[in-house]
Amino acid sequence: MTLSDPPFSSSSLRDSPFVRNLWYVAAWSHEVGAGGPVGRIVIGEPIVLFRRTDGAIVVLEDRCPHRHAPLSMGRVEGDGIRCMYHGLTFDMNGVCTSVPAVAAIPPGTCARAFPAQERWNWIWVWMGDPAAADPAQIPDAFGLDDPEWVMRADALDYAADYQLLHDNLCDLSHLDFVHEKTLGLASGSEWSNDFPQIRSLPDGLLIERWFLNNRRKLGSDVELVDTWSSYRFVLPGMFVLSTQSFLPGTAAASAFAAPSATPLFRRRDQQIVTPIAPGRSRYFYATGLHVSSAAPRHIDGIFAVVNASFAEDKQIIEGQQRIWDATPSDRRKTFLPQDKAPFQFRKLIERRLVAERAESNVAVGVAGARS
Repeated sequence: MTLSDPPFSSSSLRDSPFVRNLWYVAAWSHEVGAGGPVGRIVIGEPIVLFRRTDGAIVVLEDRCPHRHAPLSMGRVEGDGIRCMYHGLTFDMNGVCTSVPAVAAIPPGTCARAFPAQERWNWIWVWMGDPAAADPAQIPDAFGLDDPEWVMRADALDYAADYQLLHDNLCDLSHLDFVHEKTLGLASGSEWSNDFPQIRSLPDGLLIERWFLNNRRKLGSDVELVDTWSSYRFVLPGMFVLSTQSFLPGTAAASAFAAPSATPLFRRRDQQIVTPIAPGRSRYFYATGLHVSSAAPRHIDGIFAVVNASFAEDKQIIEGQQRIWDATPSDRRKTFLPQDKAPFQFRKLIERRLVAERAESNVAVGVAGARS
């Protein structure tokens, strides 16, 4: 690629296809309790989430097969759910088990069931071929329950395409500008003046860098430290960041590779982007401090900075989406070295989409030949 090759296409963004054979996060675990059902939309599919009597998660399409009323407006009964429009009930597999005043349930009266897993305090839903739903493909994260970490979590909805959020997370040079007075200031680092090391992973990227003699501020204390920043950004759009600070000179002693020394400070961030529909996304995020790094009270101040920063991201990215929508598809876009990681991740998604399309075409051809 050269600097004259624009890597992003307005027309492809407007079309915004989704990879189906992936595990997507539909909710934080705590968002789906033992009470009423929760409705969500994931890659354009309305789904309803609820818990069985044993606490296990159930995910069905949020669509009663009678008149398409949302099951998320229904009532959980035992291990199933009742549509509160005309009273049809469905079991945890989406099979209709009763219809008021109807002895023989019409064939095909069912709601699609989706494979679901709970891991890392997220509820994951497989949106593609159920036969391909392998829980081993759920990427590793941190979760919220480790007693050695004090965590805070939340979520935001964006009026923006999921790939714009991916771009933002793959390139943190924007911290110096979008977050000049918030997260960029609090990190004490200059993110835009050098480039991280980017390594390809089977399902994403590993992005690492050292910040030398940067100012770490915690409460009223400020000290100079060497800080190691390492994060994975992997399908379906998950960002898992580890930040560790050390005495000055640790970077050089580590040959500017991953450190083995005991850190003075440890923080971690866990985030994921879920496409809702074209031009709409949900952003789940969590931040935590190791109990050895600071008093637990410090997390509230740090999380306040995080929330302020993500409000800044939301404002700039939604503004970017509006301009992108108003821009002709043939309008040139400048490509900078900072675009390397966003471009690589977009190409990964493109390859997955092409592969799924090819598999779909083969399946249609086989079905046609058999008929």
